[in-house]
Amino acid sequence: MAFYRDRPLTYLASSISVLAIATGLVVGQTTTQKSLAVTSIGNGAGASTVSALFAALKSKFAFIYTANGSGAGLKAFFTQTPPAGTPRPLAFAASDDPVAGTEKVTGGRGYVQVPVVSVGITLAFNTIGLPAGLKLSRASYCGILNGSIKNWNDKSISADNGRQIALNLPIKVVHRADSSGSTFVLSSHLNAACKTPGVPAANVWKGGVGTTVNWTSTFLSATGGGKVGDVIASTKGAIGYVDNATRLTKKLPAALLRNKAGNYIAVSPASITAAIKDGTVVTYGTNKQLTRIDNLTDPKSASAYPISGATYLLYYSDLDFKGFITAAKASAPSLGYGSVP
Repeated sequence: MAFYRDRPLTYLASSISVLAIATGLVVGQTTTQKSLAVTSIGNGAGASTVSALFAALKSKFAFIYTANGSGAGLKAFFTQTPPAGTPRPLAFAASDDPVAGTEKVTGGRGYVQVPVVSVGITLAFNTIGLPAGLKLSRASYCGILNGSIKNWNDKSISADNGRQIALNLPIKVVHRADSSGSTFVLSSHLNAACKTPGVPAANVWKGGVGTTVNWTSTFLSATGGGKVGDVIASTKGAIGYVDNATRLTKKLPAALLRNKAGNYIAVSPASITAAIKDGTVVTYGTNKQLTRIDNLTDPKSASAYPISGATYLLYYSDLDFKGFITAAKASAPSLGYGSVP
C-alpha cells in the first residue's frame, strides 16, 4: 500500500507577494535587543499534531499557524488561499500525509516537502473506571475501533490485562470529523495490523485508508485533535486517537499497545523514534524536492510504538526555512514528539 494518495484540489486564482525573510536585526540594536529578535517566516496551516511544537517556536519566529487539519492546510497551500483568520502571506503547510508529488501550486510556484518530526497517534482514554496502565492487544484495539468490541468488560480486554477491567462500561469511541493526517496514520496502521494472525474476523478493519474514513455511525466525533481530546476528557468510557503532544497537553492517559514484535509499548519520544527508524526515506517529485518516509504502517522493531508517522513541512522553494526546521527538531523531544532521520 502506498504511503500517500492523490487528492482532488480546487485551484483558485490568487496572487501572493514574494515573502522576504526578515532577520529582525536592525542597525542600532543593543545586544539584548538582538537576542530577543524574531524571524518572520510568513503564515501556515494544516495538521493539528504540530500545534504544540509551533506554539513553542513563536518566541523565535513570527508567524500565525491555523491548525485546520492536514487536508484543509494542503488545499490552502496549493491554492495560495489562506484559511479564514489567517493573514497573507501563506508560506507553509504541515501534513501527516505526504503529498503524491503531482500537486501544483496555483501560479506555478515550486515547493519543498521535508519530514520535521515524528508523531505517535495515541489511543487516549477517560480515566473514570479504567486503570492508568491499560493494555490493548491488536485484537482488542482493532475490535474497539472497528465497532465490534462495545464494552470495557469484553473478555479480550480483560485477557490483555490479566483481570476484568470493568463490570459494565460502554466504550465510546471519539474520532476526527475533519480531513486529518492523524486519521491517515491511524487507518494506514489499522489496515495493516488488523488483518494479521490473532485478530478475529469480526475485528478486521473495514473503514478504509485516508484522511477521512468510514466510522461506525454510533461513534462520537470532533473537529481537530484538541477537540477530540476535550470530548475524551469529558466523556465516561471514552477512547479516541490524538497525537502524543496533544495528549500530554490535555493530561490524558494513553493505552499501552501491543506492537508487531508482541510487546506492549508505551508512547514516548523514544518509542516513536524507534518506529520511524524502521521506515524507508524516499525522495521524489520532478526535481527530487520532496521527501517522505515509507513503510511505517506496522513497524517491526521490538521497542517501536505501533501507530507512528512523520509530520511534513511544505514550503515554497524560494523561501528559507532551514532555521525554523532546525529549531523544530531541537524542541520536539521535550514536547512528546519523536525524531526523524
